[in-house]
Amino acid sequence: MSAPASTVILTALTHLITQWSSPRVQSQYAEAAGVRIEPGDIPVVYALGMQGNLRSSALADRLRLTRPTMSKQLHRLGAAGLIVRRPDPEDGRASFVGLSDTGRAAYAALVARGIAAVETALGAWSPAERQHFADLTRRFVTGVGVDIPDTSQKEE
Repeated sequence: MSAPASTVILTALTHLITQWSSPRVQSQYAEAAGVRIEPGDIPVVYALGMQGNLRSSALADRLRLTRPTMSKQLHRLGAAGLIVRRPDPEDGRASFVGLSDTGRAAYAALVARGIAAVETALGAWSPAERQHFADLTRRFVTGVGVDIPDTSQKEE
């Protein structure tokens, strides 16, 4: 007797997330993309690339990080020239963090490397299977309460 679908899905997603987000895999992807970055800082680049300028506190909340951890990551990314800070026009004490031109190029390279990995995994799938999987994946992820940025206008 096979395991229930929910068990198979949970097990598969747990393995995928654990492996994909591991520092080793993220380092390999960054190296293949030509991006010199600490593996733990890659989610910050992704978040800023997908969502645009954010206050550091909002970025920490979205990534579920402490403010001190976020501050350290932003310091490293700033020193690497990947982010810029802009004053908040509504609050002179606050600022927004966004990707610099170099950061946007790094984000584009990381996304291209991720898409290449997905394309490899879907290599033998028909266009209809790919679209069905994309639709079901979006439906599942939003069903568990995760907001997905709209990618319909973006060609990566």
